[in-house]
Amino acid sequence: MTLANFPFSRPQDVQHLTTKPLVVEVCPDEADLKRIAKAYSLVALTDVLARFELRRWRREGVAVEGTLKARATQTCVVTLAPVEQAIDETFSMRFDPDADALAGVAEDGEIDVDAFAEDPPDLLEGSRIDLGAILCEQLALALDPFPRAPGAELPEGYGEEHGEDADDKPPSPFAVLERFRKRDE
Repeated sequence: MTLANFPFSRPQDVQHLTTKPLVVEVCPDEADLKRIAKAYSLVALTDVLARFELRRWRREGVAVEGTLKARATQTCVVTLAPVEQAIDETFSMRFDPDADALAGVAEDGEIDVDAFAEDPPDLLEGSRIDLGAILCEQLALALDPFPRAPGAELPEGYGEEHGEDADDKPPSPFAVLERFRKRDE
């Protein structure tokens, strides 16, 4: 999470966590909501509330369990009308100072990926976690990538070119070259 700049930041000290959860609620103010909405190309963003439970995980790591509730308004990809989406997500994350070793990263940089295994932990740098960055990341994951207004449909014939069906393959570039060769003979 340190590679990206997020439009909202809320650092939380995690140095003195125990196995008993520390509960933190984050509710961005109006200026923060405008910055987040602009960053994710939203028409509007309201009623954002994130609840985090942080606890010690393993020896030096941190476990984060949380919920995110929000109302996001996006633009319909067909009609450009506003489309409202209610977001109610739960999430779980782990952070560890030795995240590379736990993620299966070899010394040569090769990563061993098991699609059915639990996600590896994120890197914990220092004694702080940015809860605002987690909120933004979870919001981005929850947003509909192709929002559509109710009843919105593509126009008749959309996706067809030159009388061909959209499923037909485009002509091979070699077929075009073959026509030039035959013309020159």
